[in-house]
Amino acid sequence: MRLIGDRRILLGSVCVETVATAIVLLYGHLSLIAVAVLYWIDLLFLTFRTTAQQLLSRPVTEDRSTTLQRPFRLLAHKRGSITVTDRLPGVYLRNFAGVPGAVFVLALSATTTAYVAAVYVPSEMWVSPAALLLFGGGLIAAATKSWLVLKAYVASGGHEVNPASAVTPRKRMLAFAVYGGLLWLASKWTLTTLSQEGPEIARAGMTVSASVLIVSRFAYGWYASRAQPDNGRTGAMSESNDEAASHGQSEPTAKRDAPLPSSPSVPDGEPRETMAPVRASILAAGVVNAMTTGGVVDNRFGHWRQLTIRVGLAAIMAIAVLALLDGAVVVSATLAAISLSLVGALLVVSAAHMLLALGGVEYRFHKSRVVAYDRYLGRLQWSASYDRVRNVSVGRGLFGSPLWLDAGTVFFDRIPNPEGGESTREPRSSIAFVSDPERAGELLQSRDEQ
Repeated sequence: MRLIGDRRILLGSVCVETVATAIVLLYGHLSLIAVAVLYWIDLLFLTFRTTAQQLLSRPVTEDRSTTLQRPFRLLAHKRGSITVTDRLPGVYLRNFAGVPGAVFVLALSATTTAYVAAVYVPSEMWVSPAALLLFGGGLIAAATKSWLVLKAYVASGGHEVNPASAVTPRKRMLAFAVYGGLLWLASKWTLTTLSQEGPEIARAGMTVSASVLIVSRFAYGWYASRAQPDNGRTGAMSESNDEAASHGQSEPTAKRDAPLPSSPSVPDGEPRETMAPVRASILAAGVVNAMTTGGVVDNRFGHWRQLTIRVGLAAIMAIAVLALLDGAVVVSATLAAISLSLVGALLVVSAAHMLLALGGVEYRFHKSRVVAYDRYLGRLQWSASYDRVRNVSVGRGLFGSPLWLDAGTVFFDRIPNPEGGESTREPRSSIAFVSDPERAGELLQSRDEQ
């Protein structure tokens, strides 16, 4: 196995810590707060980078049951990848399940940190001439560091070894999520020292504190750039070295997720007929899924506790209406904005989920079997032999053709045949949102005509 260490990791650390050093020299008694803001920018790009690493990493299928319906669950068996840039490997749609978590952490961190920065950080921090270096130089340095570390991860071959769940630096992501509190502590300490000890003592104390932090982070970057694999003794999931995990160390074999299922069988010859999902129904299905915690395509609903999220959003909107009737316009507008924003985010995520799952799918009915081909990925997704199809039925209405559009879904059961590529781990049992579902059902039952 290749060494995980890479000089690019050290170079990236040098970029950020050089900007941090310049900030300490320019900001004086506000240097600790300024460095804290810079490191938030660094963690922001770390979130972007680790999300990219997850999308590039080895795709896996998880069969674990959870209380909540997994986000992007219909992508769990997607085959193939999309090439975004020739400089990086392809992005696996199968790994999109981790994206909502990263977005949530980012939104939480950005909201709380912005509030602390606006309320508790001294205004002179933002009007200082050094603010241009803090934000301009910080953004460039953090982006450069993340790009170099991502390139090092790909060069190490970590994306071919690690499952997506093994590349998240959990301690740093936790720090990013609660960063508003960390910035508040830095601001509180600075202002308390300034009021009690005076500007000279405060300047010296904050300079020393920021310098210790910079040296510690640089030492950690140097260590990460020289890290080597430990032959599986602790692996990438070790809490003591989560940065090395994100640079390519692999998880112990016993703890890895299960491997990919076998590829579906490819029938010979041209298909007799071809059908594709109606795009309007796909988008409508996203709305239905968001409001009902699932149910579209596979009749699988989330746990009943997920409904509490929807009930909570409805309760917030009801309170907003009551506040408006009582004359509290500001409170009403704030609550309504929160509720509508959350509902909008839920609908966008759900619609994106359905489009990624079905937007490029084409159902091809061959003489002996039906296959689902994704035109965007250029890969067959699943296959079902007519001999093993049972209980075919056509569904319309809210879940079969969402919002009663001109489409329907064909539901069926099938006897799994792992030897033929029909894995028990991907029991796809529907042909979704086609304009002529009755004809699709006839084709699925054509085994007696062969």
